[in-house]
Amino acid sequence: MTRAALVAAALLSAVGTGTAGAADVIKFGISTPLSGPAAPWGIPHKQATELVFDEINSQGGLEVNGKKYRLEVVAYDHKYVIAEGVATVNRLISKDGVKYVSILGGAVAKANEEAVNEAGVLGLTLAYAEGLVSPKNPLTFQCFPAPPETTTFWKWIKDRQPQIKRVASIAPNDDTGWWSVKVETTFVQKLGYEVVAKEFFERGVMDFNPILLRMLAQKPDAISVMASPAGSVGLIVKQARELGFKGRFVALHQIDSSVVAGIAGRENTEGMWVHGYVQTPLPEKLKSWQQRYTKKFGEWNATSVDFTNPAFAFIAAVRKAQSLDPKKIGEAMRSVEFDNLWGKAHFGGKDFYGVGQQIIYPMPFSEVKDGVATLLLQLPPPHN
Repeated sequence: MTRAALVAAALLSAVGTGTAGAADVIKFGISTPLSGPAAPWGIPHKQATELVFDEINSQGGLEVNGKKYRLEVVAYDHKYVIAEGVATVNRLISKDGVKYVSILGGAVAKANEEAVNEAGVLGLTLAYAEGLVSPKNPLTFQCFPAPPETTTFWKWIKDRQPQIKRVASIAPNDDTGWWSVKVETTFVQKLGYEVVAKEFFERGVMDFNPILLRMLAQKPDAISVMASPAGSVGLIVKQARELGFKGRFVALHQIDSSVVAGIAGRENTEGMWVHGYVQTPLPEKLKSWQQRYTKKFGEWNATSVDFTNPAFAFIAAVRKAQSLDPKKIGEAMRSVEFDNLWGKAHFGGKDFYGVGQQIIYPMPFSEVKDGVATLLLQLPPPHN
């Protein structure tokens, strides 16, 4: 949908106040990258939310205190540009009257902390950034596993691939990348790995050769691309292979390995480890989601699986709170247990973050085999 069409749709709907307007609508805002290198995240973020909400609407809507409300998505493209992210969230809050917003991207979410807190908006993030989940952000809930959770997979690598000893990292040069590398570096060093390089790149860069030449000179056995978008990872993998790198790539974040393969070549992604993206085998619940998603949007996108979490969490918390007040929904969200596509989910992590606002559920990890992201196992996060 074009920006003009989105704006028109927003204007046609009731003016949101955190309660339903004349049309009994609950407006749910999304600020996400619908274009650019991070679009393989943003598009399924928007579409997954729309599908979950459509299915609730088809059953008559979301019931609150005996009244049914229609769920409506108001989405804007921030292109993974911080200034655009600030503008889109401001528009959602100030012009569209949205009281619940899902933001994708750590740097964008961090840039909007003050606006979200001052407006008393419920934030359901898909984002990596230090301090985002913390007591200072009482209504911000992280809706997919972040580096403190996903890095636990390095224990599995350590046990099964003892020949990997030297690790290099490459990530975006922003809040998302800095925190991801910081967390991962600390974790792998405790496991006994030698971190031989840490490199950062500006989003949108196409030529990674200067960075990769420095990195490969340190002879890493594995390269972590934590927090890097699929388009960038494809270029990194392609160019690293062209420079002679024979080791493993590790992507312990939600990334579409098929996009990576489309850029880098299928053979160059072989053996890549990925979190949050599974093509086969799919449990029955995921097969059903795949069929419904494909029917609605015409093409399957496995990244959509984890990106259903903000919608599932929001619906569960509203049902428990029986209120449309963001604070009351937030209170309910801290204790509600709900089903996501991977199993039982809840918000926790107070022992690590100081507040129980990080989603917790069995995390899926895959290995790319013959070009297909093949499920290896699900692991519990390291905290409750």
